[in-house]
Amino acid sequence: MAHVALLHDADRAHRDRFAAGVRNFFAQLPGMTTSEVRAGPLTILWAAAPHAPVDLHREGDRVALLVGYAVHDAGRWINAKELADDWLGDNSQAHVYDGYHVGVAFDPARGLAAGVDPLGLFPLYHASLASGSLMVATTPGAFISHPDFVGRIDRPELAGILLAHGLLDNRPLMAGARRLPMGHRLVAFPGRVAEEREVFRIDAVPPAPSETCEQSCERLEAELITALRRHRPPSDDTLLMLSGGLDSRLVAGCLADLGIPTRGVTFGRPGDHEVRAARAVAERLGMPLEVISTETSNAGFTARSRLAVRQNHLSSGPGGDDFAVGLASAATQARFHWSGVPFDWVFEPVSKHSGYDIATGTWSFDRMLTHTNAWGVPVDRLPELLGGDGRDLCHELLGNLEAFCTGGPLPPERQSSVLRWNQRVRNHLAAAIHQTTAVAWPLMPATDRRFFQAAFGIPLSWSADRGIEKAILMSRRPDLAEIPFDTNSFTFEPLLVGPKQPGLASAGRSLFRRLRRATQAFLPAADPRRYERLFNVDEPRWRALRREVEPLRPKLEEHLDGPTLATILPPPDRRLRTRKPLMDGSPIRLLCGLAMLLEEHSFSYPSGRS
Repeated sequence: MAHVALLHDADRAHRDRFAAGVRNFFAQLPGMTTSEVRAGPLTILWAAAPHAPVDLHREGDRVALLVGYAVHDAGRWINAKELADDWLGDNSQAHVYDGYHVGVAFDPARGLAAGVDPLGLFPLYHASLASGSLMVATTPGAFISHPDFVGRIDRPELAGILLAHGLLDNRPLMAGARRLPMGHRLVAFPGRVAEEREVFRIDAVPPAPSETCEQSCERLEAELITALRRHRPPSDDTLLMLSGGLDSRLVAGCLADLGIPTRGVTFGRPGDHEVRAARAVAERLGMPLEVISTETSNAGFTARSRLAVRQNHLSSGPGGDDFAVGLASAATQARFHWSGVPFDWVFEPVSKHSGYDIATGTWSFDRMLTHTNAWGVPVDRLPELLGGDGRDLCHELLGNLEAFCTGGPLPPERQSSVLRWNQRVRNHLAAAIHQTTAVAWPLMPATDRRFFQAAFGIPLSWSADRGIEKAILMSRRPDLAEIPFDTNSFTFEPLLVGPKQPGLASAGRSLFRRLRRATQAFLPAADPRRYERLFNVDEPRWRALRREVEPLRPKLEEHLDGPTLATILPPPDRRLRTRKPLMDGSPIRLLCGLAMLLEEHSFSYPSGRS
């Protein structure tokens, strides 16, 4: 997992102590090489894999670091010097660069600037101290290394994390720190307090009034092709994470049509829906494909989960390292990997997950809250779990959420989609992608701004159920649309369906699916839905983690109500037995992560908690 941490502090002893603590932290990251540069009051450390794209530029005390790749609007990849010239130059309208990266630029006379990709997928946090020193890091865990920083729980954000299973309002669990908001750059001019400067905002670019749905499909297809070309690395040394789903097969088909060479990797067991789909797609394209079972790595699961929690501080719960483990286990390696994440959200930004009902054309905060809370502690139990201040915390939390969705500048259904991006995509999906930087750097064409904005402006009736994405695939690669694909359910059917099967055969398949759903809770290890199996808290990897966490229950009870906790986090040998283990086990996984983090740090908490 590539990381960066910096301290701007006039006190050299502080800088030395910070650097020593960060070096120790980075030393825990397997396969990473730690480097360091100092310039006047600034110390920067970074950890990256040997083949990760890293560029350092220095002229005297002027320093710039670029980790990852940043794409200029002209389509070329820039270097660290260009980044510094831009961010520290006289131009107040500095460029915004697509790609997947974190960058830092410093000049004693011009100040400090730090930022990430415009949609904020790469994590970046900052904290300012009363002494005037500034810390910036890709993990809030680095801030503990400063002797003047006191780690304490941010109770309102604890409520938000428990509600939504991830950060809300860019506030991490650690009080005094803040995640850099999407579309912002951190700037600190000499003698002034650091500020978050907005450089990009999600907005809809609607089609021309006369444009038809078919023409919109063609326009988005052209933007997609342009994005793939812009994010293509110079060496073409790439892998493609091919799940066989709608997103990855569309990327695979477009890469093949463009003549961009790559090899495929898919994760799972031979009978998994994803593996069956990926094999079929690869065969149609003549693409080399390697199938990897990440469940052979159960022995190190608890240790890896602890490390993940230590890095992300519950921006995402533990257990999301399947992509990274799979890529590391591949027989063939590459410097970059193409990712289909998060095409599904980009092609359908407004959906039921955002509280929008396509049938009635209405938006509801209660519907939005239901989907946001589906991964967290049930909202009706949350005040009780939080204890004495729980009711007030939840009242304020829900009020702020509703105000964000209804306060503009976009209509509520689109504004709540921005919230979903901030909460779900930037936390859960981005955390899994960030972990892959330890093996191969992710290529993220779905986040290219022009493609993203064009998709965000499509009329809601056209983008419903990812209609535009499906239409592009069926038009461009009907051979791939004929292959059944996984929907994380027991339905395994193609987009393009041939002649209907006889009624008896169809009824038989329907009966078989119903029986599988009914019995799956008692046969979790045989589940062909890979994610439901990997995140099932009844499975051996999770039972081992739960047993290790159980002695930490008193740590949780310092911050949460014990009797209520006992009803939400059962003993490790009590089975959940659910047909939806991915979602229903989410509060258990989250609380396990919280326990591990509390063990890592001796957090204080407000005296008002009872």
